[in-house]
Amino acid sequence: MSEIVKEKTIMEEVQKKYNNFVKSKLMMMEYEKKEAYLYGNQIMLDEERRLGKEEGIKENQILTAKNMKNKNMDINLISELTGLSIKEIENL
Repeated sequence: MSEIVKEKTIMEEVQKKYNNFVKSKLMMMEYEKKEAYLYGNQIMLDEERRLGKEEGIKENQILTAKNMKNKNMDINLISELTGLSIKEIENL
């Protein structure tokens, strides 16, 4: 990296700022806090997406079962095809 720094003055500034940053415990702690916060947010978003997907699947199963029930299909067959319990289908 020292060769690059010699060639480009902006890289000298970057290297100075980086060196100051890694030497500062306070700055490193703040950076780690920010990273932990961002990581936590990502986990929450992933969980929300997963739950939303599961809810969408369940809604689709219910809608399909309702349509099949309206066509007077056998409840056992509806249960087998949708994955819903017979009790869930009867309650639709």
